[in-house]
Amino acid sequence: MGQPIQTFNDFMASTGPTYLTSADAVINEAVKNTYAFSRLLKDKTSEATVQGGNEIRDVVMFNDSSTYDHYLPNDTFNWRNAQVLSTIKCPWRFSIDHMAWTDHEVELNSGEGAGRDYVKSQYKRLKRQKEQRLWTSLLNGFENDLWASTFGNSNNMENGGGSLPYSLPCFITEVPDFNNAYGVRGGAPLGWSSVMNLGLNSTGTTTTGENRWTNQISYYNVASDGNTARTVKTGIDNVKDNTSTYRYSAPTGGLITAFDEMWLKCSFTPPSTKQEYFERAELNRQMILASRLGINQYKRFLRAANDTLVSYQDAAYANPTFSGIELMYCANLDDAAIFPGGVTRTNTTGVLSGNASTTTGYTEATATDAGARYYWVNGNYLTPIYHSRRYFSKHEVMKHPNQPFTYVQVVDCWWNLFCNSRQRHGIVAPLNYTP
Repeated sequence: MGQPIQTFNDFMASTGPTYLTSADAVINEAVKNTYAFSRLLKDKTSEATVQGGNEIRDVVMFNDSSTYDHYLPNDTFNWRNAQVLSTIKCPWRFSIDHMAWTDHEVELNSGEGAGRDYVKSQYKRLKRQKEQRLWTSLLNGFENDLWASTFGNSNNMENGGGSLPYSLPCFITEVPDFNNAYGVRGGAPLGWSSVMNLGLNSTGTTTTGENRWTNQISYYNVASDGNTARTVKTGIDNVKDNTSTYRYSAPTGGLITAFDEMWLKCSFTPPSTKQEYFERAELNRQMILASRLGINQYKRFLRAANDTLVSYQDAAYANPTFSGIELMYCANLDDAAIFPGGVTRTNTTGVLSGNASTTTGYTEATATDAGARYYWVNGNYLTPIYHSRRYFSKHEVMKHPNQPFTYVQVVDCWWNLFCNSRQRHGIVAPLNYTP
């Protein structure tokens, strides 16, 4: 082995990029290079994103167990120490990536008889190229994990022995929980019995579990006049499909009507100005995520009202917003197979025929209710959490056993996507039903 390759190996092992050693620096780097994933991290400190221990934990209050009362003078009181906190937890997941180089690229970049400064600059250039590719690969991997399908993956995401981190579709579903005390809310993904192993309402005839451990849902019909409320059964939970008990009046008006409803359900905080939205991280972490189909559909609605909106002569609506919150394009949603399908609506009441698949997801174009979805995400209640001892850990340089001229350096990361309130998030989904 030549001296240049040994020197370069030592250089790679002894020098590390700051963004792989500082939690806050990693977050800043992510913000520059990723999309929805970066917004979940933006301006969150290491205290909020780094934990230790054998699992990720937090506490949440689902019920205030009110102790408020009225009294008269000389009344006696019965004091209660209400226990209202529930522990929510999820397992760690382990991700790995690597950099690789060969004798040839190092030797050929060293330069015969070159001075120390030249060699050092070449090493730095090559090192930076390797790190940039690694970092891009890592961040793209995190972004892809954010939209991983829940279909057939309940064990792989929920159980301690699984390998996949939670994804957004775990926490934000369009599968209704019909027995929820707060109205029709998003229950567990199809094929799941819980989310983060926390009890949910039953899909049977009794109400159990946590009413508030659910996400918001609003429906729309693309062909609607925008106001009509129709009685539609959306029970695609693969069990209750043809039971009239599960029908309900779904306000499937137009898209803007559904947005109005979701705005009140999620209680997003509107920025006073567009500048404030980008300057204040807690506001900027509120976002509405959509595919190309969804973004373009929303722009068409804006153009249809062009005579009453601000963009009078310019047909483009760059970076469209709703009440100051940005609609953000997510390319992963263009072909993500994460929606229920495999059943059809068969009569004038909209009842579904057949059982929706619990193992196969469908795209926006092939789902039972075809059309664009809009994910209302509040990143203040959804955070990627990293392990304090394996936070982008860089390991020793290894020689490949089957390729004697190749060297590998591994970086691994222990993490998971953690949600501490599902009801702060929602989905606007289509119901394609014409009476």
